Amino acid sequence: MAVQRNLLDLTQPLMTEPLTALTDYAIALECLLFAAGLLGRGWVARVWAIAFGSVGGAAFLGGTLHGFAPQLVWEQRLWLWQGMVLTLAIASFCILVAVALSVPQRWRLGLLILAIAKLILVLRLDTSPWAFAISVADYLSALTLVLLVQLRQFVRQHQGSPKPRPSPDLAWMAAGFATSALAAIALLIPRRALPLSPLGVYHLVQMVALYCIYRSARAMGQVKRRDRTILQRSRRQSRSRWG
Repeated sequence: MAVQRNLLDLTQPLMTEPLTALTDYAIALECLLFAAGLLGRGWVARVWAIAFGSVGGAAFLGGTLHGFAPQLVWEQRLWLWQGMVLTLAIASFCILVAVALSVPQRWRLGLLILAIAKLILVLRLDTSPWAFAISVADYLSALTLVLLVQLRQFVRQHQGSPKPRPSPDLAWMAAGFATSALAAIALLIPRRALPLSPLGVYHLVQMVALYCIYRSARAMGQVKRRDRTILQRSRRQSRSRWG
């Protein structure tokens, strides 16, 4: 009987959902590279690096769950699921913290309170059947706030300008948000209407979105350094003029 069971185990595939698992692992590697690329670029970039690391952790846990679920006991599958929801919630939290660090002081406390409230709400629903959908919505809502803050800053900086051009951080974030939303829509398409599984399509599109968001995060640091340089130069000119 034991020999027969071992033979049956050998006939089972190594991965039950290989495409979903491998694209999850690809996202994990991509996010690790993006997080490394943001280190050493200031506090806001470091928070973005933590956000990318959290997304990568969620992808790794999700890939393990999708790829090796039959070999895992129920408790292990639950831990992987809850860990995935937790790391996605941390990523959304870090995104809002990064936004809070880049806005005026009067808006900062409100954004931090919102980030904490969203984190607590998502974690309370981590065992719900809709937990992954809630996590995706939470992630998209954080990107929406980033986009709104960047758009407000762009409008304030270019008031009266005849032909304002979007800054790189705004353009890349708009592309990242649109692509992330497109990836979420792929989850709603019936399986038979797609050449791949909906999760596989979601992962592939999301990889493009993450690249756009990474470029936006890098551009934010460059814009802040440029603005700081301009401000310092203006102050030096004022001192020399009045000194």
